[in-house]
Amino acid sequence: MSLTLDEVRNIKFRMAKRSGYEVLDVDEFVDHVEEGLARLLEENENLKKQVAEGGRPAEQAAPAPEPKPEPKPEPKPEPEVETRTEQPVAQTPAPAGRETIVVTTSKEASAAVVRLVELSTDQAEKLVSEAEEDAKRIRDEANRTAHQVTTGARTRAERIESEARVNADRVRTEAQQRADQLDQETNSKRSELFGQLEREREGLTQSVAELRSFEQQYRDNLRTHLRQQLETVENHSARPAGNPALLDQAAQPSGTAAHGDAPDTAQHQDGAADQGDHGANGQTSDTPRLDALLGDQH
Repeated sequence: MSLTLDEVRNIKFRMAKRSGYEVLDVDEFVDHVEEGLARLLEENENLKKQVAEGGRPAEQAAPAPEPKPEPKPEPKPEPEVETRTEQPVAQTPAPAGRETIVVTTSKEASAAVVRLVELSTDQAEKLVSEAEEDAKRIRDEANRTAHQVTTGARTRAERIESEARVNADRVRTEAQQRADQLDQETNSKRSELFGQLEREREGLTQSVAELRSFEQQYRDNLRTHLRQQLETVENHSARPAGNPALLDQAAQPSGTAAHGDAPDTAQHQDGAADQGDHGANGQTSDTPRLDALLGDQH
């Protein structure tokens, strides 16, 4: 497959997704250029060797059309050179912008060979220069794309890092505010509970003091009342103020003796009363002294 200057100029690469060229297309084109340049260099070397021989192939090519009974094997390669030199002129049409060389004599053949070498050299140099320019352009575009990708990635990383830092600061601030609020609420609740407990303690202390005061007053009042009752019992006599008539008659059987025996009579009456309290049947009477007097009369 031959490589022409038009193909090099009109080559188009498919764009990749990230503003670059397909690697396979670039490699294929570079391989193609390498093959074309190698072929041109090989042809240049062959043409230089032919020029160095002094145009001998062109002189030997003149009698070639004459029939010979026994052709020598040596001149056979010489017509091939001439045919190869003349074949592009006879069969290949010259495209637009390309120089056409017509060879009719040996001198023109030598000049044509030189011209072909010059054209091949120029074309090879152009191809090499254009290939280098394309390679440089591709390399620059690749570097620019890599720089853009790196810059974009760095910018995105910095933005993500900045957002993460901002979010972390916000979360830390919110957590600190929440902690401060909880501490404040806890302190307020604790102060309120302590105040309530203090008030309840004061109320209980006051209630206990009131109970103690009430108990003390109750004890004092009860002690005073019992003391008064005891004094009343000690100072008050249970004997009635007046004596019954029967008791007075029993106390007057004899004048002086009655007065002398009054204590004995009283003691006897008390004993009788004590006995009368139980009665004959051991029953308690509500009027023991009266029962004793009645017993004495009987």
